[in-house]
Amino acid sequence: MRFPKLRELLETLRAVSSGILSRGFPSLHRNTVPGYRGKPVPDPEWCIGCRGCAGVCPAEAILIEDKQGVRRITRLYDRCVYCGECRELCPRPSPGVVLSGENEPPGTDRKVMRRVQEFELVRCTRCRAPLGTKAQLREAARKIGPALVSASPDMLLIEQERLGIPFPPALRRKQVMRPDIFTFLCPVCRNTVYRAESDK
Repeated sequence: MRFPKLRELLETLRAVSSGILSRGFPSLHRNTVPGYRGKPVPDPEWCIGCRGCAGVCPAEAILIEDKQGVRRITRLYDRCVYCGECRELCPRPSPGVVLSGENEPPGTDRKVMRRVQEFELVRCTRCRAPLGTKAQLREAARKIGPALVSASPDMLLIEQERLGIPFPPALRRKQVMRPDIFTFLCPVCRNTVYRAESDK
C-alpha cells in the first residue's frame, strides 16, 4: 500500500467504531474450557511441605520461609503460569498439589491472590539448621520402612513421636556428649558428634 499511515488510521477508525471487544475487567469472570489445568491448589491431606514444588516452579511463584519452628509456603497466583510442574514432580504417591481446573479471578489487589500454608519445622539441635517439616520426616520414615528406621536417630525420634513417646529434652551445649546422638542433628553436626564419640 502506498500510504501506510493512512492504512493505520483506517484500521484505528474501524476498531473504534466496532465497539468494545474486550471483556469486563475485573468484574466479569470468564468460564474455563474442559481440559484446562487451572491454578494449582495444595491438598492438605497429602502436602508435606517438602518444598519440592518451589524448586521446579519456573515462575518462582512459590515462596518458602523457614522462621523459628514454622515453615511457611506462600503461593503467588498473580505470578503462576499454570504449567502444572508442581503437580507433575510432587514426590507424594498422590500429588500434594491438585490442578483445580479454575482460573484465579482477576483483580487489582495482589494480596488476595495468594495462599499460605504453615508446617511445623524440625531443626538441628546444635546449629538450628532446618531438617524439614515433621510431616516430611514422617513420610521419609514410612518410605524407608521399619527395618531401616532404627538405623537413623532422626527417623527413630519421629517414629517415637508417632507412637506417643515424647522427644528427649534437647540441650544445646558446646561440649559433645553421647546423648547428643539421639537428638535431631543435621548431617554436619551428626558427623561432628560421631567423630567426637569415636575419638574417645
